[in-house]
Amino acid sequence: MTPGLLAGLLAVALLAAAVLGPWMLRGAAPALVHAPRLAVGLLFGSVLIWLGTALALGPLLAWVVTGPDVLPAPAAQACQQCLNAANPFLSGGTVDTAVPVVLLLALPALVTAALGTAVTRECWRRQRESRRTADRVLAGATHRRLLGHDVLVLDDERPLALTFPVRHGGIALSTGALRSLDRAELAAVLAHEEAHLRQHHHLVTGLVSSLARHLRWVPLVAAVEAALPDYLEIAADNHARQRAGTPALVSALVRLGERASPVPEGQLAGALHAAGPERIRHLVLPGSGAAGALPVLAVTTHLLVLAVVGAAVHLPYLLAALNGC
Repeated sequence: MTPGLLAGLLAVALLAAAVLGPWMLRGAAPALVHAPRLAVGLLFGSVLIWLGTALALGPLLAWVVTGPDVLPAPAAQACQQCLNAANPFLSGGTVDTAVPVVLLLALPALVTAALGTAVTRECWRRQRESRRTADRVLAGATHRRLLGHDVLVLDDERPLALTFPVRHGGIALSTGALRSLDRAELAAVLAHEEAHLRQHHHLVTGLVSSLARHLRWVPLVAAVEAALPDYLEIAADNHARQRAGTPALVSALVRLGERASPVPEGQLAGALHAAGPERIRHLVLPGSGAAGALPVLAVTTHLLVLAVVGAAVHLPYLLAALNGC
C-alpha cells in the first residue's frame, strides 16, 4: 500500500470514528453495562487513540508530498535525511505541492504541545475548584469510623452521600443520610463510594473532561464525556452489590433519591455522587443476551486499526530520532 493511499484511508477512518462513534457507542451500551470498567477503558481509550492517530496524519503526509524549502539548506537536508530514515515505504512516489513538508511535522508537534499545556492547566483548575468546594461543603464535618471506613459526617438534613478525592476529604455522608439508612444500606453506600476512590474515578473524570473542554467539537469526544459518568456509577454499583448485595444497594438508592440529585448541579464540583439514568432498573433487571455485542466488536476493531496505523507512523519517527536519523 502506498503512503498516499494509506493517508487517504486514515483520514476517512478518522472522520468515520468522529462522526459515527457516538452512534456506535449507544448501540454498544447494552453489552458495555455488563462490564462497566471495561466500558470506561474503551471510552477513555477511544479518545486517546483518535487523538493520537489524528496527530499521525501530518507525519504520514510528510512521506507523500514535497514542497518548497523554508528552512536553511543544512537544516532542510537534515530534515530530509530524517524523513528518509523514518519512511518505511520503499516506493510509491511523492506529490509536489505548495505545502512545506516541515509544516506537516511541526504542526502536529505544536498542537500536541498546546493541547498538553491546555489540558494540564484545566486539570489544575479543576483540582483548585474541587479543593474550594470540599473546603466549603466539608467545613465543620466530623471524622467518624463507620463499618470500617473513614467518613466525614456533615450536619445536613438532606440525604447526601458523596466522594471527593482522598486529598480533598474522601467519603462524606450527611446526618440525614445516616438517619435514612439501615446498617445494610449504609454498607452498600460506603462500598459504592469506596469504589469511586479505589478505581480512581476522579482521575478518569478529570482527564476526560479536561480533554473534552478543548475537543468537544469532535462528536466522539462529546459522546464519551456524556456517557462516562453513567459507566462510572455502574462500576461503583457493581462493587457495592458484590460487597453488600443488590437488595441493600437498591433500597439505599431509593432512600437517597436515585433519580434526582439532592443539590443543584454544579454546587459539588469535584465530587462524585448518585447520578445516572435507570440505575435501579439495571440493578434489578439487568439485560441479557448478545444485545450490543456487534457494535462493541465494531468499535473495538475500528480502534485497534487506528491504533496500529498510528503506531506504525509514530514509531518510525521515534526510532529515527533515537538513532540520530
